[in-house]
Amino acid sequence: MMFPSVRHSSFVAIPALAAILVVSCGGSDTSTVEGGPGSGASTGKGGSLNIGVSGNGSLPGSGGSVMTITKDQACADSSAAADAIPAVVEMVVDTSGSMDWAPGTTRAPRGGAQSKWDITSAALKDAVAKLPASVAVGVNFYPNTRGDDPCIVNRVALGIDLLGAANSTQRRNFNRAIDGASPQGGTPTHAAFLFGSDAVAASMVEGQKFVLLITDGVPTRTLDCGGDGQTAVESAPLIQAVGSSFDSRGIKTFVIGSPGSEDARADLSKMATVGGTAAPGCSDGGPNYCHLDMTTAEDFAAALADGLAAIAGQISTCEYAVPPPPNGKTINPGQVNVLYTKGDGTESSIGQDATGTCAAGWVYDDAQNPTKITLCGSDCDMVKADSGAKIDLIFGCDTEVTVPVK
Repeated sequence: MMFPSVRHSSFVAIPALAAILVVSCGGSDTSTVEGGPGSGASTGKGGSLNIGVSGNGSLPGSGGSVMTITKDQACADSSAAADAIPAVVEMVVDTSGSMDWAPGTTRAPRGGAQSKWDITSAALKDAVAKLPASVAVGVNFYPNTRGDDPCIVNRVALGIDLLGAANSTQRRNFNRAIDGASPQGGTPTHAAFLFGSDAVAASMVEGQKFVLLITDGVPTRTLDCGGDGQTAVESAPLIQAVGSSFDSRGIKTFVIGSPGSEDARADLSKMATVGGTAAPGCSDGGPNYCHLDMTTAEDFAAALADGLAAIAGQISTCEYAVPPPPNGKTINPGQVNVLYTKGDGTESSIGQDATGTCAAGWVYDDAQNPTKITLCGSDCDMVKADSGAKIDLIFGCDTEVTVPVK
């Protein structure tokens, strides 16, 4: 099922992370939004857009000393829920016959060892189980045909949808799709990528969109399924397709090269580069390739788990949609504060970034008419690493600003 839009209701944004907004609306003597009466004093009351740091009750905050403003603050009143902005991921997963081989070999595993597909399928299920509810996931396999048809058919194994809570229908269906896949045939990577890119582009779930491409070798089928399924075909058209997907659609492509893809490393690296996910300091000529290269890993299972965790960290965002105020009301952008409740229950404010670098604190997408708030740098990392964290956006008190530590 595809969602037509992001729903305005609370759900986990990263593990155990929820966003609850307290929104001030004009129209009374205690209003804290534009148009309400008052002098705009440092208490936060009134229609002023002044942004300043209050002088009392300072506690350590992000990057400097800011006052901790809670939902019980006198200047905070009405509330509304907001959703974290999701990431949308289409997994394009190689299930060619060589995935049934033991890693680093050209034969089936022996003595109870696992095949590349055994390892990949378990790692994918584990990785998705750990993804936050706000990530939308779909999957298609290649090849996905049987009999004499050598390539793919235009169907996905699982349509893109938000993962939701633990043991949700989408999570269970993802596991069923993985369990139902069976390696066979050649490697029609180009056709599979384009189908996956089209699927994620067509998704109605809002948010940054990604393709995760996993392969254990070079393409052996062209876009129109030409080739014998055994011999490598030209990769340049596939690399161009990945770049075009990023340039024209904004879809980023992560690339994982499993054992067996040694001869494809330079091309897979180029795909990551043109797909917008190149690792810092990498080179398409190696030895530090720009994709996630598993070909030299001593333990493929551990390397794949680490690689998927790294991708999960990059697609998990710290962005929160600001819900629209009631009809006829406006939100005062100068009276917004972010409250971080840690897993142990302690609270501290995260100040607004005052440097313009977004290395810490938080920023608006539009300072005059904000539609989302983004946690920055070290504060984003801190909150994502805290499995019991919760973020509240408090509206109504003058905005606390991060004071850089010198």
